[in-house]
Amino acid sequence: MKIIDFHTHTFPDRLAPGAIASLEKSSGTRAALNGTVGALLESMKNSGVCTSVLMPIAVKPGNSKTINNCAIENDKISGLVSFGSVHPLDENYISELERIKKAGLKGIKLHPDFQSVFIDDDETVAVMRAAADMGLLITIHSGMDVSYPKLHRSTPKRLASVLPKLKGARIICAHSGGYRYNDDVLEYLVGHEEIYIDTSYSLNQPQMDTDKLIRIYKEMDPSHILFGTDSPWEDQKKSAQGIMSLPLSDGLKEKIMHENAEKLLCSTV
Repeated sequence: MKIIDFHTHTFPDRLAPGAIASLEKSSGTRAALNGTVGALLESMKNSGVCTSVLMPIAVKPGNSKTINNCAIENDKISGLVSFGSVHPLDENYISELERIKKAGLKGIKLHPDFQSVFIDDDETVAVMRAAADMGLLITIHSGMDVSYPKLHRSTPKRLASVLPKLKGARIICAHSGGYRYNDDVLEYLVGHEEIYIDTSYSLNQPQMDTDKLIRIYKEMDPSHILFGTDSPWEDQKKSAQGIMSLPLSDGLKEKIMHENAEKLLCSTV
């Protein structure tokens, strides 16, 4: 079966060792890869993944341009599709979104925990509204982040509270809608046409209930679920095998593993 991984991360080669070491320490986890583009491409080859979508994060207001310079270059690599990123407190976010759009990138990634904002802050909502109006996809970290276990800035309930301001947006909530928030995903996000989810960092995680994940996948609009791994934090091959082992119909698995991603990426020009 064709596989598109809609949620991956890499770092420039010179920064990858330090970035991975720092994140392993803060999260108490171990990465499956070393965080370089080369390692991801090798993983894709070994896992049968034809396309990986990169999700960079502008963690400070002043580094959006640098992050997007790298994203634009990575987007040129065969097998990779890169999103861009802007920081919600960057006063130049409109011009940076316009540059992302002009460069042909398909969307942006926001991570409120690493960006030190809340998903329902006015500034964050303004960025999402502007991105949606430009036709860009929006991927957000949703739920708890293992590096920030005590402060959850991007929960399903918070996002749901601002969805009336985001009509027409296409928001991809990572980690099956919300890491450690299975019940809230079912209560607040399922059924909203603006909401998509990816399956990254979900199966076989101690904070996630497999039965509830299956229920989420069955109750979501079947065209709104995307396979993702959060590589380098999950092994692509094992993640794909995990989704394929679930008691879901073959048709839904085809949609999750590649069909939905193909339609989303082709709909953004």
